Amino acid sequence: MSTRYDLYQPGSSWLHRLDPRCKLLLAVCCSLVLMCWNNLWGVLGVLALLQMALVSARITRRRLASVWKAMLPTMLLIALLWLLLYPGRPPLLVSFWFVRISWASLAQALTIALRLVALALALFLWLFTTDQTALVRGLVALGLPYAAGLTLAMALRYLPTMAGALRMVSDAQQARALDLRSRNPLVRARRYVPIIVAMLITAVRTAENLSRALESRAYGSSPQRTNLRELAYRRVDWAWTLGTLLVTAAALWARYGL
Repeated sequence: MSTRYDLYQPGSSWLHRLDPRCKLLLAVCCSLVLMCWNNLWGVLGVLALLQMALVSARITRRRLASVWKAMLPTMLLIALLWLLLYPGRPPLLVSFWFVRISWASLAQALTIALRLVALALALFLWLFTTDQTALVRGLVALGLPYAAGLTLAMALRYLPTMAGALRMVSDAQQARALDLRSRNPLVRARRYVPIIVAMLITAVRTAENLSRALESRAYGSSPQRTNLRELAYRRVDWAWTLGTLLVTAAALWARYGL
């Protein structure tokens, strides 16, 4: 399978060299700050920092654009629903029927929408720069059973693979004159049947090949596993861990203490 559908992008940047546990802590702390802060400028600041970190790690613009493109419909829907369901207070920018939009409600809608893409970037900060082997070893080092860590890593690995397979199957069926542009949802659902059948067959074949690959590598034959490269926290990892915890504590204190 082409690396086009793989989340991990190989590289040697400062973010790639960080310990996977440190990057996971960074993603969790960013998510915690984003969930606790309800300020537009705070969310924009975290979003800008995440974007600059990914750019400095030489993550391609195409991958970053794919995240924004995937989150854009949800962002627009949530912002629109917020403006419609939570009327603003005077002074109003727009007042029509039950729609009442003020600067405060507009800022709140933008905060909720941008928070989603910031949470996604915090997660992809970890996934884009951590390969599958290091991801599993990091989770196991944190106390997660190896089987659970391997299952999670394979799920993250094969989700983009199956998305690529879905695109190929859909394009192949449309090349055979399958029309998926019907506005009737029932008709459109029926026309997706051949695509669903092909995807089920692809999923079964992938699962069978994966099970054979694990069996050929004697997976589960020994209760104790060894690794060629053991994870070790370096000084830079400890510095990033300490800095992340201090910044997170300061942000939470500013949110709830001031």
